[in-house]
Amino acid sequence: MNKEEILAKSRQENKNRDIAEIDHFKSAARFALIISMAFTVLWTMLSLIATQRVNYGIIAVEFCMSFSMWLYRAIKSKKASDILLATVSGLTFLIPAFIGICELFGFKT
Repeated sequence: MNKEEILAKSRQENKNRDIAEIDHFKSAARFALIISMAFTVLWTMLSLIATQRVNYGIIAVEFCMSFSMWLYRAIKSKKASDILLATVSGLTFLIPAFIGICELFGFKT
């Protein structure tokens, strides 16, 4: 293979996107997840201070974002480790979501 064939194959595999651009999007997604986690912690602490209650809805939203990222990765890669992490993050999403829904409708948990 010559240089042009290698470049053409690389472009085809990456759907004409630049490797650096793909890396920037991955970094941006990680940064957004970290910032949203920090905001969730801050909001939960303020909620505890102000109302002496935990807002499980915002926690469920945060874990839903993490779960959706792992689920997408597990679907695309089909690796056992990604499937396991998607399952674990799915459970960590379902628990606060269930508690939040129960509190929303006034059920005792």
